[in-house]
Amino acid sequence: MLIGEDTETSVNKRREEQNCDLLWALVNNVADGIIVFGEKERIILTNTAAEHFFGYRQQEMIGQNMRRLIPEYSDEHNKCLTGCGKVVSSEREVTGRRKDGSTFPAHLSVSEIQRGGQRLFAGVIRDFTTHKQQEIVAQRLAAIVESSEDAMLSKTLDGIIVSWNAAAERIYGYMAKEVCGQSISILAPSDRADEIPQILQHIRRGECIKQFETVRKRKNGRKIHVSLTISPIRDSQSHIIGAAIITRDITRRKQREKDLLWLSRALEQSPVAVTITDTEGKIQYVNAKFTELTGYRREEIIGRNPRILQSGKTSPEAYQQLWSTITSGGEWRREIQDKKKNGEIYWILEHISPIKSPQGEITHFLAIGEDISERKQIEKALQESEERFRQVAKMTGEWIWEQDSSRRFTYCSGAVKEILGYEPKEMFGKHYCEFFTLESQESIACKSSRDGKRFFRIVCRYRHKDGREVFTESSGEPILDERGQIVKWRGLDRDITKQLEAQELIRRTQISLAVAHNELRIAQQIQESLLPTESLVLPEVQVVGHCLPASQVGGDYFDYYYRQPDNTVDVTIADVSGHSVGPALFMVETRSALKTHMRSKFTAANTLAALNDSLYEDLNGADHFITMFYMQYHIATGGINYASAGHNPPLLLRRNEAICNKLEADGLIFGVKKDVSFEEKRTFLEKGDLVFLYTDGIIEAESKRGEFFGIQRLSKVIVAHRHLAPQELIKVIVKNLQTFCESENFRDDVTMVVLKVM
Repeated sequence: MLIGEDTETSVNKRREEQNCDLLWALVNNVADGIIVFGEKERIILTNTAAEHFFGYRQQEMIGQNMRRLIPEYSDEHNKCLTGCGKVVSSEREVTGRRKDGSTFPAHLSVSEIQRGGQRLFAGVIRDFTTHKQQEIVAQRLAAIVESSEDAMLSKTLDGIIVSWNAAAERIYGYMAKEVCGQSISILAPSDRADEIPQILQHIRRGECIKQFETVRKRKNGRKIHVSLTISPIRDSQSHIIGAAIITRDITRRKQREKDLLWLSRALEQSPVAVTITDTEGKIQYVNAKFTELTGYRREEIIGRNPRILQSGKTSPEAYQQLWSTITSGGEWRREIQDKKKNGEIYWILEHISPIKSPQGEITHFLAIGEDISERKQIEKALQESEERFRQVAKMTGEWIWEQDSSRRFTYCSGAVKEILGYEPKEMFGKHYCEFFTLESQESIACKSSRDGKRFFRIVCRYRHKDGREVFTESSGEPILDERGQIVKWRGLDRDITKQLEAQELIRRTQISLAVAHNELRIAQQIQESLLPTESLVLPEVQVVGHCLPASQVGGDYFDYYYRQPDNTVDVTIADVSGHSVGPALFMVETRSALKTHMRSKFTAANTLAALNDSLYEDLNGADHFITMFYMQYHIATGGINYASAGHNPPLLLRRNEAICNKLEADGLIFGVKKDVSFEEKRTFLEKGDLVFLYTDGIIEAESKRGEFFGIQRLSKVIVAHRHLAPQELIKVIVKNLQTFCESENFRDDVTMVVLKVM
């Protein structure tokens, strides 16, 4: 019995050893790391995967504390590792540390083992570095999708929308929660509904659709032009399960294409000849009217120089002036005579101007020519008619005369003495042309001797005895004999010299008025072109400006710029004294000088000093001056530096204050003297603070009772509406001004700029 029992014990022991070997082989072949440790966290056993994860051999890990492999121990983590907490038998994300010091993300699950009364713990570690990397890639892809300017969405093969990015919300107007789960057909107008099933058929066949231009519908019903790129979505077994759609809003591009098409048609159908040359003068384009006018076909003229049209009747100096004007950026306009292909001479009103790139570089020249040959003929006829019949009025008996058939005086009344200074007897026997100016002899005398017809109220240009010119209004008719032959002429002249002088004075006055009106119009255009067309909107700050021109043109100016390298916003406002073209041109010069100095890292005070020196000579010579306020807002620090050249101090309203403070700084107005120093001050802005810059047109706006709008009234309006966005605040101030003045128009320009920290 003892021998049998001993044999059975040996067999059981061998079986147990075999089972242990088998179990250990299984443990060493699993992909997860396994670490067995005691209550004091000392490692007792590890498998091959754990060696691979941590870079230690098994012998190096046995006896080490678990902290060496998983260092992020907290009270809660200790409970996880020892199995004393609620986390036993649960899975936790931890960071493992390898032998070389590098770390990796892992999942750790801890289980308690009771063996022979001993409490042990088995930790199973799973390396999910690849999973983490995939998560990062997925997050990046999601970020790309969300930040894309193009709409990105996905749908099932049944056309049900599954995903919808931020750009899709902006382009289509639907929020993601509104469309996810809806049919893609809600985006298609009724006349494009048949496109949806056709597109789905392509996707089911595994085909991609690239840059398909069509029309889609926004939430508000407005149609937009879009370009669609659609690709099939496949699962891990390459089965097509849906489609990814990238949508680009091309509405603006389509409108530009439409505009270009209309422009092209307009050029081709234009009643004037249009020519475009390169900077060397080689013809690049001519329209249909050009070929009709000149007789040249397009293929004959493209690549040639426009001098092929020169007739020789325009001086070389004129063409030199033309080239000098347009190559320097100016416009040239003149009536010239050109030559057609067949040699015929024609009159054309030529208007040539440079075409510039967005960078201001001249790339081409545009010539617009109007055929004025017929007009010239009419003008010539009118000139001849005016020469003979100008200022016709009723005949008076001032100077009565008779002439023989050869047009020599036989009788003159005494009024000839008052009109021409000659005694009547001095006129007898002399041909009337002897008293005309040369111009009158060539026109009136020749015609009269040629046709022999009566004339009525023609204007004659005589030479007075003392040398001055005298204009008369002359009427006369031939006296015929029974055979119809002219025997003599009888008529009368009336002195209209003073009348013509008065008319000339009126004409010159009208021209002067027209010139003045044109100057005002040009000044208005200059003023409007200098001002920013858009607000400056940044995440940290918004700047909005507004200029409401008065009936006369003023010299108000404002501008703002964002200097990205410095992360700085520059804001300026200025007022040029006077009106009309002069101040407007000073605005141009000021803006140009300001743009130049912006490239340098000048402070606000240095900028004003440099501008004053640049503008002093012109301002002093023209008896003008400029006030200006210049401010630099540093976005990173919230600081503002500012300086003033005698301008109205802007108003600063802080978020937690109920009154506006003036941003005052000493400084002389521009144009008084050179080498002026300007005081520069500095303060800081916080979120919700705003700065209000303005010209005196606001505070000097006058009511019908003779009161000024004033600083206090302006400050109250700003404080009361501080919560508004800058654009809305400006509207409120303008409305208050109009109510105060009881008029929608003001005597002076109303200009303001609002900077608000967001």
